[in-house]
Formats: sequence, C-alpha cells, structure tokens
Amino acid sequence: MLYSNYSNALLGIIRKIVNDDLELAKDILQEAMVKIWNNVNGYESSKGTLFTWMLNICRNLAIDRTRSRDFKNQSKNISFNDQGTEVDEMTDEFKADTIGVKKLLNVLSPEQKQVVDAVYMLGYTHSEAAARLKLPVGTVKTRLRSAIMELRKYIKSN
Repeated sequence: MLYSNYSNALLGIIRKIVNDDLELAKDILQEAMVKIWNNVNGYESSKGTLFTWMLNICRNLAIDRTRSRDFKNQSKNISFNDQGTEVDEMTDEFKADTIGVKKLLNVLSPEQKQVVDAVYMLGYTHSEAAARLKLPVGTVKTRLRSAIMELRKYIKSN
C-alpha cells in the first residue's frame, strides 16, 4: 500500500537528485522502501506526515549515493550540457504537483524558487548550489532564509 500510494512521487524526486538516471533512481527507491518498511516503527506522527518522513529517507539515500565515489566517477563521463543544468529547466521540470509543493513554491520569487529547488529538492550543498547558480554562497543562504520565512508566513495565513 505504501509503495502504490507514494512510489511515483518519491521516484520523481529521487530522479531529480540523481540527474534523471531512471535505473539508479529505481534502485534507490527500492533500497528506501526496504529501509522504510524496516523502520516504520521509528516514524513519529508528531514530527511530521508519513510522506515527509518517507521523502527524507529517499532524499538522504539519493544524496548519499550522489556523493559516493562511484557516482562521481560516472558523472565525469557526462558532459555538462547533457546533465540539463539550466536552473529554470530544473524548476519547471520538477514534478511537485503530487505532493503539493508546487503550490507553495509559487509564493516565492523566481530567484528563491531556484535556490530552494537546488538545495532542498536536488540535494546540493550551499556551496554546490552557489557554483551551479553562479552566485555567492552568502546570496544562496540569504535567499534560502527569505524563502523559508516567506513560506512560513504563507502557511500560517492559510
């Protein structure tokens, strides 16, 4: 039941983190589902929704995999343009409709959306996001902070 209800949304997010590598994303999703199944007793509803808990497990596994030596070596063989690194494209292609994130992100300015997408959806560190977006690290941090404050304000008012 968990798999059928959440797998498509989780797979979409994992694919974004692993540069749209479907096979790798499926492997990570399978590993995540096993981890979720084995640790379901560790889920605490007071800390967030079940989906958020599952999303964090998937996201963390995908980020761990992208930071591994094997993934980095594989990525060196792909040209920069083949990775689809246009930030506007990343934001537009992210399929967040299924989890309601897209509606929330529409509250943000385009600059804030780019930074939130790079850091929280694609799993880049502040430094990696800054390099990718060609911005100073301080600007990335400032935009993230202002985006979070804007989202909190929006959520409280709705």
